[in-house]
Amino acid sequence: MRKLVILLTALALALGMAGCAAPEGPDVPDVPDVPDVPDVPDTPDVPDTPDTPDGPGPAETPIRAPRFTREELPRLDGSTATAPLAIAMAALMLGESEEDVAPLISFSRTTNSYYNLLYGVADLLIVSEGNEEVYAERERMGFEWEQTPFALDAFVFVVNENNPVDSITVDEARRIYTGEITNWSELGGEDIDIIPLQRNPEAGSQSLMEKLVMRGTPMMEPPKEYVAESMGGLMEAVRGYDSSAGAIGYSVYYYAEEMRAAEGLKLLRLEGVEAEPEAIRSGRYPLTNPYYVVIPASAAEGSPTRVIRDWLLSEDGQRLAAREGYVSVMDIPTVPRETLPLVGSRFFEAYTDTLVPGDYGALLPYAGLRVSDSEFAVTGCLFGLMTPDGTVAVDPVFSDVWIVGELLVLTRVFDGEPRVAVAARSGAWCTDFEYLGATGGEAGVILYKEDSATLMRRDGQTAGVFTAEEMGITERDLQLMRLGPFEGGGGEWLGERISVRYGFEEGNGIVYYFDLGDRTLKSTDPETWYALYPSREPEEPVIEGAWYVYDLALGEDAPALLECSRWDDGAPVSTFFRQDGTPIPDLTLAGFSPWQSVRLINGLIERLELNTATYYDLDTMEVVFRTYLGYEDV
Repeated sequence: MRKLVILLTALALALGMAGCAAPEGPDVPDVPDVPDVPDVPDTPDVPDTPDTPDGPGPAETPIRAPRFTREELPRLDGSTATAPLAIAMAALMLGESEEDVAPLISFSRTTNSYYNLLYGVADLLIVSEGNEEVYAERERMGFEWEQTPFALDAFVFVVNENNPVDSITVDEARRIYTGEITNWSELGGEDIDIIPLQRNPEAGSQSLMEKLVMRGTPMMEPPKEYVAESMGGLMEAVRGYDSSAGAIGYSVYYYAEEMRAAEGLKLLRLEGVEAEPEAIRSGRYPLTNPYYVVIPASAAEGSPTRVIRDWLLSEDGQRLAAREGYVSVMDIPTVPRETLPLVGSRFFEAYTDTLVPGDYGALLPYAGLRVSDSEFAVTGCLFGLMTPDGTVAVDPVFSDVWIVGELLVLTRVFDGEPRVAVAARSGAWCTDFEYLGATGGEAGVILYKEDSATLMRRDGQTAGVFTAEEMGITERDLQLMRLGPFEGGGGEWLGERISVRYGFEEGNGIVYYFDLGDRTLKSTDPETWYALYPSREPEEPVIEGAWYVYDLALGEDAPALLECSRWDDGAPVSTFFRQDGTPIPDLTLAGFSPWQSVRLINGLIERLELNTATYYDLDTMEVVFRTYLGYEDV
């Protein structure tokens, strides 16, 4: 059985969302009602804002909104699933494009955002319901807030699109997750074992499952391989677990609706009712939960914080929420969200979390799942492996992948701890994840165990295995090497020398290194050490003030990108060019958004945005591969 554990880190916090409309149907326990929505205040008397883009439904009528300067805009925070709405709000209220205001919106996830409001770091939340710890801290502090529903979401069950079962009851869902129902034939489907996937205990969707569906009934203890520690990982697993249609998982409508279009999944009807906006709003769909706008009760009348809260509850604010794909509490049709088409193919139909040895030609990393709060995940994403033509070999399970010559250095987190393996770029072989870390240099990679260092040259040949004692250093020195030079350690492999650590003697810098020639510990001054680095003097970029974005796989001798930044109204804007100075308008980045980045890997341009990763051919700008990253806050 392939493992499905997509590991986040210990930074993940318990998330919770409230239930609302009580379900109708047999054997379904009552669910608490949604709090009454207060009378919606009139739209503040504010000047007109520019028309919103043309589109169906509520976008056809211009949306009025209060206008603010950047200095006046309250500090917004909330759940990651509501970040798109916050970006749209900020653009409307500032009179700027969504691309320009995106750097202003850095939502810290549900639980963190509540704490930010309590501690005075945020002024207004657009958020799901907080967990018990949040409410306990609020009580302890005596903090008063105003928490008002402005939109609704639904709790949904997701299966593979090839599963013939279309509907289940809440009671049947509960019995699946207690282990009473084990085969789809019991529900009118095929004779296939049910694979009931769960989320990790800290996930918001897990809290919803226990609150809305289980209602105090203990869930079965799942095998470890049935636990997905990211929502994107669960969706991937439901889509392709062991090439069967047996898996079932759960999510919220806002996220699952987008992933259904992108991934070929199917949302089950619940009690015969489809999860669609009107059924969610009316309460006909059994399991719903609200999104709230939350402000301190102390917010002054007429303050930007209170004005925005009131506006979001007004008809204009509700129309904006509906335009952005949310189910508004007012009877306003939800505009279906546009989903970009997936691009690419797969070597294996089933979910694949290990590198199956073979000749893939060349493998490179692709960003597949967003886990932006992970201290182990570079660029805030987990990575898979694919070929340069966009064919996936491994699903996204690696927190880091870097390329050294003909090698891939793969980092993966197990039980909260990172482990490292090394593989051939061709995919012909891969070691176990037996190493605690890795560093490298021009000569190759150093792989660390507790008491030894393995040297692997760029072609995959092992140059030696050395214990700390054989190198004449302490085990602490070996641990410092594992940190790498940027963390105050060593671990640089240059020629026949490996740096161990940096220090000072009589006020002068000194580099301690291990000489592979005579296998002794030596020292030198930093200037002599740095002279060992290969001498490269790139040509001056043809765009004044630009710098090179080198190819992470092919190195500095391959065609590069040029990046040039300027300040525009207090925010940086980065534009990109080919090395000959030809502009690439599609790659423009506004500000230092944690959701956006551009890299160059094996002749492909990687562009990461809030919820998509797209890879373009450098020469033609054709899309070679695109996947959805997903929101991590569910």
